[in-house]
Amino acid sequence: MFSLFMLKYFFLGIFVKLLAGFDDAMIHIPVISSLAKTKKGRISLILGIFIAITLVIIFSFLFARVIQFFPYSNYISSILILLLAFLIYFEKIEKKPKEKIEKKIKKIKFSKKRFFKLILTGFLLALATIIDDIVVYSSLFLRSMDYSIYSISGIFVGTIIQLSVVFYFAKQFSKIPYKKEITIIGLIILSFLIMFKIL
Repeated sequence: MFSLFMLKYFFLGIFVKLLAGFDDAMIHIPVISSLAKTKKGRISLILGIFIAITLVIIFSFLFARVIQFFPYSNYISSILILLLAFLIYFEKIEKKPKEKIEKKIKKIKFSKKRFFKLILTGFLLALATIIDDIVVYSSLFLRSMDYSIYSISGIFVGTIIQLSVVFYFAKQFSKIPYKKEITIIGLIILSFLIMFKIL
């Protein structure tokens, strides 16, 4: 039976995905815009991205289960998210692998028949940019595993929203100032909400 808790976790999934992927969208824009000029290209790239996100969600779920073995798991998750915000602010998260993958992808010339190569491209592109989001996603699975499916659904809906922005509003999105700062502030707010068990 549908409840407010289901709705809550669904929208939390959307919020966390958009928050975690806000700065990563800037990396996606140039690559996707150059490779996804056809409908087939878009579908294959999106499929690859969704496969990568599914993999990250699985690891996030398992990571949350590990954290739950420890007392005060909400504090552990909160501290990890604050640490992530700190690393993003001081640009300590290594971005060279992302740039290397970007360069390799741009050098590859895809034909319309190479559907699976475009899927792999989308997978590598997403995995390179969202692997550090495991900590953020895991916060959704700490309070109630019963509602995990709704959080996961929210993450996928958030992904669709993000990709829609990348595909159709890339120029407008690139003009938004302080994208990194918005991500950091959002992560700090999220960490305190988890710390005090508001979420």
